[in-house]
Amino acid sequence: MNPINLVRWVHIISGVAWLGEVLTINIVLVPALLKMPPDTRRTFIRQVFPRVFHLATVLALTALVSGATMSYLVTGWRNLGQLLGTRWGNGILIGGSLGLLLALFHFFVESKLEPIAVLSEDDEAFDTDRILTVLKVVPKVGMVILVVVILLMMYAARGL
Repeated sequence: MNPINLVRWVHIISGVAWLGEVLTINIVLVPALLKMPPDTRRTFIRQVFPRVFHLATVLALTALVSGATMSYLVTGWRNLGQLLGTRWGNGILIGGSLGLLLALFHFFVESKLEPIAVLSEDDEAFDTDRILTVLKVVPKVGMVILVVVILLMMYAARGL
């Protein structure tokens, strides 16, 4: 197997898994959370969402590293003009930039908005209502961005 094919498969699987995780948050976890009694919500958030957050971190990082590696294997980062003016290049450049921005948001901003990644059992500052408000919005925005990224990558690879 050619190394670029292996990297491409890792990239595709991690990107689609990241989207699948965000879909699961939006379609399954948050709606279920909203139907729970308040005392159960706190326990559920503490048990489930730090793991979800960690998985998103691993998948985003894997997608970014494999995407950058694949870009290097294709262009050698010498002829970056390939990324401008062609269907392939424009799709990769725009999709990759959106994916990078979303991942950076996840790494540096989301943990401040949803402090679920670093909660301890004795954390008294746990604000369930604030976390729910963020969980109603942020994953939806992430889902839209990831769908656009994947569509752009598909367009780059195969066209319309």
